Amino acid sequence: MGAGVGKRVRGDLYIHRSALKALDPGQRKIIEEADARAGCPPWNVARLGKEAVGLLYYADFERDAFPRLVAATRVDHATSKIGRIAYEGSLNPFILHRKELLLLRDDPRRPAWTELTEKLDRLGLFEDRNRIGRLSAWRAILAAAGLDGQGQPL
Repeated sequence: MGAGVGKRVRGDLYIHRSALKALDPGQRKIIEEADARAGCPPWNVARLGKEAVGLLYYADFERDAFPRLVAATRVDHATSKIGRIAYEGSLNPFILHRKELLLLRDDPRRPAWTELTEKLDRLGLFEDRNRIGRLSAWRAILAAAGLDGQGQPL
């Protein structure tokens, strides 16, 4: 894998669709085959794990500082079993942090997103990893710091 591309969470690699070319050919092929097996669902982030590939669709990935997970498709490596979960109607969906890490190093979107992450990191807003993954808790953390849902001052 290209240096500095992707984010590891519990051993799984998360990478934006636009950065797949940075993966080694074997990793890229696994994701492409999972996409084809699943019927090419809409997705913008792939999760490459030991047991499965996740094809994740985050709403407003470009616009929202912390995009909401709308849908997830999971393709098991061993069985090719496909599972789908829709979060579209969820009042408290999962959200994505540090999305700049999913991009290529030279992606023009990366500097602004990195700047926001570093600002929030300095404020200590990512410290409670058990609370920050869901929208309602994240909004409460931001509000307590005097920030809006995009991480900007109120």
